[in-house]
Amino acid sequence: MRLLLVRHGETVDNVANVYAGHTDSALTNHGVLQANRLGIHLAASKISNIFSSDLQRAVKTAEAICAAQDSRTSLQVTKLRLLREQDFGYYEKKTFHQRLKDSKKTGKETYSEAHRTNHGFKDVESKESMKGRMETFVKEHLMHLLDNNYRNLDDHTVVIVAHGIILGQLWRVVLRQFNSKYVSIGPDVPNPERGLENIGGWSNTGYLDLFIGSIQDVPLAKVGSVPLLDEESNAERPVELEKDDIQHCKIRSLDNEPNILKPVKLSSHDTMSLIVKSINNQDHLRGLKKTRGGLGRGLNNKTLDMYITRPTSSALYVHFILSQGLRIPMAM
Repeated sequence: MRLLLVRHGETVDNVANVYAGHTDSALTNHGVLQANRLGIHLAASKISNIFSSDLQRAVKTAEAICAAQDSRTSLQVTKLRLLREQDFGYYEKKTFHQRLKDSKKTGKETYSEAHRTNHGFKDVESKESMKGRMETFVKEHLMHLLDNNYRNLDDHTVVIVAHGIILGQLWRVVLRQFNSKYVSIGPDVPNPERGLENIGGWSNTGYLDLFIGSIQDVPLAKVGSVPLLDEESNAERPVELEKDDIQHCKIRSLDNEPNILKPVKLSSHDTMSLIVKSINNQDHLRGLKKTRGGLGRGLNNKTLDMYITRPTSSALYVHFILSQGLRIPMAM
């Protein structure tokens, strides 16, 4: 079985450099292009299941993948609140804060201490909470796919579309389901310096490409050659599809989810192997360039100045742009 852990396309909050965990941030035009590129790139894959965070940036990316599949399939996107990004609490929609020089605390930690007594303060979701969510997801939605398709693992692909930080937690939970003797990396994948548990971040629409098979599928020279670290890493922060294009792609939302904080006991697959085929794969984005200063991408894009006549003040100008979900021209 091929398992792809995919990050959503670029969003307006990615561009604005603000924290957007549970905030339902929309894709930019460029983010839609990234998602469509990814869908085309994966069109030949036999996708049997697509799981997505229920936030629109992930759902739209998942829809683009689904839309590129054969329309004769009954493929549907399963939306899950479990797969949401880390909840940044008080910091949602606030700008990134850098680590202070010579400080051992992160920017968020320093900022948290300064605002913890503020009215309505809500702290950032803990790693333990995120780990619990991902253990529940793996148990409730992923493990049975391995069990039910064990004899036909080569025949299908499972896609999970979510967010950069939570995908790191999901990867570590998946990794721990396998005996380290049967975990390997592909010949073209460099050994992660910090061990497999800490493979790095996800770019927009970048994906971790995994293959799950029998233990005979593991290259002997690579078996157990990659160090597995127990230590958790400090996670880094991280135009719509036409209706006709997605009419064969159904959306299913699972509302009655289990208690996400309840400890979950997961089974270990000593008869299965895990191979890392690529990390943060972005082959589908080759040649895709981002046009700056316009409404979208392409040679015919017009800048905002053509639609606005002599604003009364720069403040009103900025307000209009932001209210329309558009970008401020580079000339400002």
